[in-house]
Amino acid sequence: MKLRGALLGAGNIAMRGHAPQWIGDDRLRDEVEIVAVSDLSSANLEMARVNFPVARAYASAEELLDREDIDFCDICTPPSTHRLMIESGAARGLHLLCEKPLAHTLEEAEAIAHTIRTAGVVFQPCHQYHYSPQWATVRSLIPRLGAIHLAEYDVLRMGANQGNPHWQPKWRTDPHLAGGGILMDHGAHIFYQLLSVLGKPASVQATVRTLKHHEYGVEDTACVVLDFGPALATIRLTWAARRREIRFRFVGEHGEIVADDARVVLITDRGAEEVSGSSMSKDSAHSDWYSPLFRRFTERVRARDTGTESLEEALLVTRLIARAYESSAEGRTIAT
Repeated sequence: MKLRGALLGAGNIAMRGHAPQWIGDDRLRDEVEIVAVSDLSSANLEMARVNFPVARAYASAEELLDREDIDFCDICTPPSTHRLMIESGAARGLHLLCEKPLAHTLEEAEAIAHTIRTAGVVFQPCHQYHYSPQWATVRSLIPRLGAIHLAEYDVLRMGANQGNPHWQPKWRTDPHLAGGGILMDHGAHIFYQLLSVLGKPASVQATVRTLKHHEYGVEDTACVVLDFGPALATIRLTWAARRREIRFRFVGEHGEIVADDARVVLITDRGAEEVSGSSMSKDSAHSDWYSPLFRRFTERVRARDTGTESLEEALLVTRLIARAYESSAEGRTIAT
């Protein structure tokens, strides 16, 4: 029997990132049916009908949850709404997919985590960068480095991505809706990638500034140092660049990995070896990275796997973001 799901939110990430996989991946199409969609915008609901022509449309997530017989909901709305939607879904025993970051604040994230643990439902954050082909290549090479002592990650963007034109296109730069700027929006991805390799850091030191886009209500640049004890990681994120680019490096006792948008290079005493890997930033939706994440979620739902590992990762990411903002405001290193 197919799992019955609902999309809560039908904006850009839902239609460009999530929907193509729910309807285009053979396995997901055989196992899952999206039976309902909610969105505040009637124009967005009309667009959703292109992908889900038989799904029922609702202007309110709460009305959808009240009326529909579903197994899970896929939350594709801004961070400011996550707590209410997660609490509403969990109260009905629904399993939950949710876009990152988990919440605006650590207090909200901890309340969400308590709700999920108490409800005993499957929860999966949309940490799709774990499933990037390039990142899979890097993860396969990291054991060849031995103990890692330095990681560097640079994300260059020319501005914040525009939101859906039928709602609030500038929501990413509204602190009340987004919760923060590039640190909140993109830093989440970098943090969970680094956590998967280096574990939990002991402290955070950060400087958060607006360098170019002074019309934003949030920062456009963040520089963060995570102290893992034997290793340091430096993260530089900006919406104030003149080109779109990602580059990163891992340095260990036996060599280093250097990567950018076009290639991954392993450097050891034997020389440099270029390893194939797909671009990290060919588009902002990265729809194909969602497919393995959604498959993992559906496997967990069928197995009633309510383990909290992915929840704890999402909670720690929110903690690191909160501590980074705190460090910048107070001008000191903050323990995690």
